Amino acid sequence: MNFLRRGEILNRHSMTMLGLAILAGFLFSSAKGISVQGEPVKLTEEKEGFIYPVWSPDGQFIAVTRGDWRGIWRISSDGKQLEELTADRGAGYKFAWSPEGRHIVYRVEKMVDGKRHFAIMVVDVEDKTLHTITEFERYLGVPRWVSADGTIAFETDRDGSLAMAKTAHLFPSETQRELSNLVATTSGNLQIWISQPDGSERTLISGPEERCFDPIPSPDGRRVCYSSLDAGGSIVVAQADGEGKVNLGYGSSPCWSPDGSKLVYEVTEDDGTLITGSDLFLIGVDDSDKVRLTDTPDLIERWPNWSPDGTKIAFCAGEAIYVLPIQQPTTLGE
Repeated sequence: MNFLRRGEILNRHSMTMLGLAILAGFLFSSAKGISVQGEPVKLTEEKEGFIYPVWSPDGQFIAVTRGDWRGIWRISSDGKQLEELTADRGAGYKFAWSPEGRHIVYRVEKMVDGKRHFAIMVVDVEDKTLHTITEFERYLGVPRWVSADGTIAFETDRDGSLAMAKTAHLFPSETQRELSNLVATTSGNLQIWISQPDGSERTLISGPEERCFDPIPSPDGRRVCYSSLDAGGSIVVAQADGEGKVNLGYGSSPCWSPDGSKLVYEVTEDDGTLITGSDLFLIGVDDSDKVRLTDTPDLIERWPNWSPDGTKIAFCAGEAIYVLPIQQPTTLGE
């Protein structure tokens, strides 16, 4: 494993302002049972330009990309080891770890006659082998894993139609073969659909006239959250059959807790063109009890991502990656 040794890039003294601001937020919310286990840990420096942290399934690593979505890197959870996995253009946009954590699937792009074309790739995070899953096409959606043996689903056009690719040759023979997850897609008219990975049994989740995007199924597959433009940029949660819809209020970039009971998300401010501020919030999807996690006027926290064991939240701010240790009750509001 050819890691670049980073030494102690963590400068905790430089974290004082961020740590105090976040701790102040936790003190305010401590009546709800939330507590912080220490000040946030800075894993990378701003000059490295990393964004969009995503935990590996075992919680040992965090995969990141850069601001232009070019390339994917893997960082150890303590920030001491860093390695580049791929430098492909567009690879960092909504890449996904495989269930066993050995592979990352992503969409790569290239320009052909002035138009973007896409292909699906998989990288082995241990030996850095790149696998081409599809040829370049005019439109391919971002891929997602739908079974533990390496079956991948992706959209093939803007109406949300799905195709699957099997990559079982990349995985141990003893892994399971059955499909395990529903797939959420956004059609060209900005409606949310839930279907089987092959595109069958399609169910409309959003309202017929509602304009929505970014659907994310919960870990147990029982619910889906998405962003609604018609609700002023609110996060909406619905059951997988479209029933039990709840508007959780303004926010973006939601990430499910491992048990599917909560969401961590960002609340941004903008000047009509650029994002000028952002803080992180946590909310229970059943009781809508909201907790503010950060209160940092000088930082723009984005892309929160929950660790598999539920004890940490990774996020980026100023193109640096941070990890925030948290402790929470089983039910928000206790």
